[in-house]
Amino acid sequence: MTVMTPRQRFLAACKRQPVDRTPAWVMRQAGRYLPEYREVRKGYDFMGMVRTPSAAAEVTLQPIRRFGMDAAVIFSDILVPHAAMGVDVRFEEGEGPILTPVVRTRAEVEALQDFDARTATGFLGEAIRLTRQQLGPDRAIIGFCGAPWTSASYLIEGGSSRNFEHAKRMLYDDPATFARLCERLVDNLIPYLRMQVEAGADVVQIFDSWGGAFDARTWRDVLLPSTRRLVQGAKDLGVPVILYVNGCSQLLEVLVETGADVLGLDWRIDPAEAIRRTQGKVALQGNLDPCVLFASPEVVEREARRVLESFRHAPGYIFNLGSGILPGVPVASMEALFRVIQADTVPMGARA
Repeated sequence: MTVMTPRQRFLAACKRQPVDRTPAWVMRQAGRYLPEYREVRKGYDFMGMVRTPSAAAEVTLQPIRRFGMDAAVIFSDILVPHAAMGVDVRFEEGEGPILTPVVRTRAEVEALQDFDARTATGFLGEAIRLTRQQLGPDRAIIGFCGAPWTSASYLIEGGSSRNFEHAKRMLYDDPATFARLCERLVDNLIPYLRMQVEAGADVVQIFDSWGGAFDARTWRDVLLPSTRRLVQGAKDLGVPVILYVNGCSQLLEVLVETGADVLGLDWRIDPAEAIRRTQGKVALQGNLDPCVLFASPEVVEREARRVLESFRHAPGYIFNLGSGILPGVPVASMEALFRVIQADTVPMGARA
């Protein structure tokens, strides 16, 4: 097979087309495990770095320079739209995000502001454009946003949550208000993704970080309509859509119904089961336990080969972790990971 550019390889895999080798990137690959990231971070608080295009572009490119991933995921945060909708978003060291005021009534849902993505979040578009200028045309850029449930839960809870007491209370006690909140979010997230694609994003990923908090029946009944509308709105932009749901093993069949081109897998599901249950209708991404990267390079290489072998017969596969890379991961582990991936040159089209 002809050698493909990283961008061609990544986009082909998203479409379940043959590729010359498995494409790869890592969620949160621009982050605290890199010393050069920590150096840039000294000059900014987190949201300050997100809102500074030159800094965001620089940290987006850092892992590409080191490891040669096939795709660069733009450095941003799923809470950027929340701030544009009039909610104060701040990050406290050791506590995670804090959002005020919380949104728990119909009046508070209606008080959220619609925003023009080109003006209110134009810094993100500029970061994508700067990244493309420096990255060149041969690697893919991934834009992203949060899924309706995860985006809504942050607003309702006022931050991260273990059990989602307030968010689930609204969902069950006041489903009309919960549905209206999801509607308001999707109405704003589709133009937000459009702005990213217009700036140069080749693919968009929708993060449902907390979607695994539900059984499949509830996810289908309550979350599928708004998620499917967001996925379709993104697909209408002409780019592949990846849907990542952490804790997704009980949800695979309903996630296929969203219409996403690619489903991201966490590490809790057996690859053969995921391939069987998705029936070749979507490409698959991920599955390596992020904590494997704390092991020795020899173990990292072994586990990377195991994951690659497990997806030999998938109709399309993109290597990734089952969640975001953790801050203390040794750089040597990432080097070991990409040594294996980039040496695995059996054409994917020969694996079906």
